[in-house]
Amino acid sequence: MDICSDNNYYKTCIFKFYLALFLRALLLLSPVILFFYQENGLSYRELFLFQGFFYIACLLSEFPVGFLCNMFSRRNIILLSFVIYMLMIILWICCHGFWIILIGEIIFAVSKVMMDNATSCYLYDFLAINNKQSNMTKIYGNLNFFLALSTAIAGIFGSIIYTKINSVFLLKTELIFMAIAAWLIISMPNIKHNKAVKSKINYFLISVKYIWNKKHIRYYIMYSGLLTSFSVLFSVSFQPIMQKSLFPIYAFGFLTFINHSIRAMAGILSGKVAKLIEINKIIKPLYFLYLFAIVATLIITVIDKKFIIFSLLSVICIIIGMQLIFTIMHISRLHKYVDISKRGSVISINNFVSKGLTASILIISRIFLDNTNLFGLYIVALIIFIIFSTYIMSKACKVEV
Repeated sequence: MDICSDNNYYKTCIFKFYLALFLRALLLLSPVILFFYQENGLSYRELFLFQGFFYIACLLSEFPVGFLCNMFSRRNIILLSFVIYMLMIILWICCHGFWIILIGEIIFAVSKVMMDNATSCYLYDFLAINNKQSNMTKIYGNLNFFLALSTAIAGIFGSIIYTKINSVFLLKTELIFMAIAAWLIISMPNIKHNKAVKSKINYFLISVKYIWNKKHIRYYIMYSGLLTSFSVLFSVSFQPIMQKSLFPIYAFGFLTFINHSIRAMAGILSGKVAKLIEINKIIKPLYFLYLFAIVATLIITVIDKKFIIFSLLSVICIIIGMQLIFTIMHISRLHKYVDISKRGSVISINNFVSKGLTASILIISRIFLDNTNLFGLYIVALIIFIIFSTYIMSKACKVEV
């Protein structure tokens, strides 16, 4: 079938793609992951540490996965990412303990990198073959809406099911959803693209050099990566903060719902924001909002008023949503500056920077954590953010969009 000639087929494929990614993001264990860690004899210190290892595994996977996205079918790379994630779920159902959780996080990391790299590339290729690439920001934003909405829904139902049943039931339910998602991806068209034939090392060195020589790309990649890393730090901190403050389990799910509902709205709003505001106009406001978020977290660590704590955490969720709008605009913008043969590796390098910064911050976090709160960690985070973000922000604001 000629994809370009059938608008109904185009819409059906977009719907199936949305649904597949929605099911993939239905992470029922996410709102109670700290409790799952504790079931396996781990503490919130290991939560930060293992999330750091998760992003290191992402980091090490970025380049080879970017190469694979240029060399092989991007639809099949997405499918493979789903299958790998299903293997992680089976591992966690059947086995338990320190090393099992760590291996599972590494498997999850490889799966996520495959999905992240291939998804935006496949989506752009699909839109291009239908002459609708101008809709990339809108469609990609909608996709992020469904991803975030799915995780938001998982926040509510995951915490309820965990309270009423157990974590094994949550994992088995996720496994069923993943199988359906994989079937939907199989039904998507397999789009051909120009394959890179250069050696891996030479190919990525060329891509890195290309990005480094383009200030209008380089500083945006650095700034987006820095903000993303702090968003992850905030998100990982939510559950330890709430457990220390003795919040009931359903409150964990409710905050997860708020966090990802805001992300969902950010995905929907990103296309409209992109039409109204140039991306360079968002840089400074985000800088001051993240300063506020770090200071707010410091305040949270030294007070015991549940209402104030939950309110400040909710505000931080809103700030993370604003960062997501910036990131969606940034990634959509990247596609305009590179041809199809380099697209996979450029997105890979962008993710490499983001995940590298995130891994570094989470691993360093383990050093400054104590048994009672996160105050020392966020003092260090405040210093790091001021030093690095001020420099990058000043450079990014000066380059032309």
